[in-house]
Formats: sequence, C-alpha cells, structure tokens
Amino acid sequence: MSRTYSASRPVASDNPEEVAAAVRAATEELRETLRGHGIEASFEDIALLGHTESWDDEGQRWVNVDWDSEPAG
Repeated sequence: MSRTYSASRPVASDNPEEVAAAVRAATEELRETLRGHGIEASFEDIALLGHTESWDDEGQRWVNVDWDSEPAG
C-alpha cells in the first residue's frame, strides 16, 4: 500500500516571491520528513512534482507539496 507524505506552508500575500519562499520551505520540510522515513529524494526530485494551493475556512492561503511512496517489495 502506498503512503502519501505532505508538507504545507501558509502564504502571507500574493507576492510571487513570498509564494516561492513558502513552496521552497514546504519542499525542504518534505525532504527532511522523507529522509526521516528512510526515503532519499533530492530537493529537485520533489520540486519536479510541483505544488498545489488551497485556502482554509479562515481564508488563509496554503501551498502544499506531496510525495506518494510506493510499497517496498
């Protein structure tokens, strides 16, 4: 069974530099999470998957980065 690992960061404004910084921070967090689970993935590997954006009930914008792992064996 596959497992999805995720990381999210809030985005303070629509400024493209702030969005990019949030994506970089979420990507780095996800890379560290994967490493902690014994999965080696480079920043570039994760970045190639792209990101999604969402808004919570309070109107806060978030960037989300996900990694789907394949089961061993």
